Amino acid sequence: MLKKIDSNLIVHLIGWLSSEVCKKLTQLFPIKQKNCYKFPIAGYGIAHDVKSICWYNCRLIFRLCTVCAVMTSLVLSRCRISRNRTDCNNTSIPENMLIPGLALCIAAFIGLNAGSAIAEEKSEPRINVEQLKKKAVESDKNYILRNVQEPDDDAGTKGYLVGDTGHFPGDFDNLTRLMESHQNPLSAITPDWLDLAIEHRTRYEAFDHGFTSAIPDSSDNQQIHQRTRFLFEINRKDPLSFTFELTDMRAPLAEYGQAGSPVFANHFDFTQLHIDMKTENFFRTGLPGKLEVGRMVMDFGEGRLIAGHRFGTLTPTFDGVQLTVGSEIKGWGLRMFGTSPVNRKATELDDFSPVTFFSGAQITNRDIAWANVDMYFFQLNEGNKLRKRNISTPGFRLFSQPTPGYFDYEIESMYQFGEVNEAHYFAHRHHGEIGYSFNTSMPLRLIYLVDYASGDPDPNKNFDFLFAKRRVEYGPTGILGVFFPSNIFSPAGIRMTVSPTPTVSFMMSHRAFWLADKKGAFVGTGLQDTTGQAGSFIGNLFDLNLRWNPKFSYWKRMSFDIGYTHLFKGNYFDKVPDGPGSRDTNYGYTQVTFKF
Repeated sequence: MLKKIDSNLIVHLIGWLSSEVCKKLTQLFPIKQKNCYKFPIAGYGIAHDVKSICWYNCRLIFRLCTVCAVMTSLVLSRCRISRNRTDCNNTSIPENMLIPGLALCIAAFIGLNAGSAIAEEKSEPRINVEQLKKKAVESDKNYILRNVQEPDDDAGTKGYLVGDTGHFPGDFDNLTRLMESHQNPLSAITPDWLDLAIEHRTRYEAFDHGFTSAIPDSSDNQQIHQRTRFLFEINRKDPLSFTFELTDMRAPLAEYGQAGSPVFANHFDFTQLHIDMKTENFFRTGLPGKLEVGRMVMDFGEGRLIAGHRFGTLTPTFDGVQLTVGSEIKGWGLRMFGTSPVNRKATELDDFSPVTFFSGAQITNRDIAWANVDMYFFQLNEGNKLRKRNISTPGFRLFSQPTPGYFDYEIESMYQFGEVNEAHYFAHRHHGEIGYSFNTSMPLRLIYLVDYASGDPDPNKNFDFLFAKRRVEYGPTGILGVFFPSNIFSPAGIRMTVSPTPTVSFMMSHRAFWLADKKGAFVGTGLQDTTGQAGSFIGNLFDLNLRWNPKFSYWKRMSFDIGYTHLFKGNYFDKVPDGPGSRDTNYGYTQVTFKF
């Protein structure tokens, strides 16, 4: 009778089983030619035939299973099995094995894929994509040629440099676009009616010399945060489709009770669960339309009021209905929704707020290149809990798209009125920027920014940023998040972005911040001087970010980020009652993201 499980035996057993499963994949899921041609394999050209492409993706699954087997062996090595009982001292990975285990997994994944890609690149010649298109046309075969292109795992990098004004890598959802365009390996091997994508992000971040009443400058803070997303889209019968997303957020290394906070943790819950009905001719208008019913995430404009997945750890979700007509990319577009915000819980299933309703509409137009327009109106009605907010938020956004060799601009104004805690409420927020994109071989862009969000001695009357994201304009969020768009004024800010190579992007920004009302609260920190004697100058924020997006082999399924931020504290921290101290804050993070 075995008294101990040999971890090596487990690894070999799982590896053998996964190999056998892979051998049967092409038999279980017959794949048409058009599916196999949806993306180039390994970044070095198109394979010769369907079988080689499908088998190449099958090997990817085998490698993933091998990596999982390594992690399994680490867990099982802690378990002892005897004749009468099973005794696992710790069913999770031991604390002293966590970092080596992660390093081993990453090394195994990279080594297996890179080595295989190099070997196969030598054995398979390149095929020109244009020649493939021409050949397909001549043979009159129905290949999806529009998808025969190198997948861009992070199109946001382009926007971050010369595209949409507020886009910042990792601060908006790119996984859905990759999946629906079949530029990820999992969607390419699934049947026509099923799209599948997986994303995992791990970030380590730390700062010294706190800046809040809870974390003074004599204390430090660090965290490892992990986010894993499983995204499915089923298109079994037109015009209906079904979207299903599971998201798992955890903080295995955290301080100050953050591991159990719903701001940082949401263990394996539904982020999206909705059924859609699509049409290409909405009520004979000639415009496409889509009706979504269920749980969803929403992004509007640059996310200054409503945004979904982001750099930070909080993803707002909503239960309700959304109608989209037209397009937000060209011509006219209309979006209307009626929802209830979802209550996020760290270790339990999320549920919706039965007494809170959030609705709104947005009209967009992209006909004039130098004057793109967004106009919107949002309504929040909160029941007998929290602050009883009944707030209306109309606003507009006017901007031009950045173009090399030209200036561009963006103006967005938001106004709020209504009642908070049954008291009259009015607030407003404004954002402006002027940018110039240099027409150089290395895309370079400079931007001057101005931000204002109103404040008041009564914290309930500060501008309410609703479900906004703030990474690109207010610095890193996560465990840092120094500034919120509420009772804040930043008249002087500059941001530079440059891409020295097609796979590397660099961002540097510097901004100075004051309180909009010096008697009001420094939102998010627990600090306030109701006398105003502490002044209004909070300090300067210096922010650096470097991102590498490999474009070869399976490295292109990964992106790497490293960043540093320095808060130069102003005299406000010296004078505010119960201040945290005036020593500057240093923050750094490193992050890796996988997309399959």
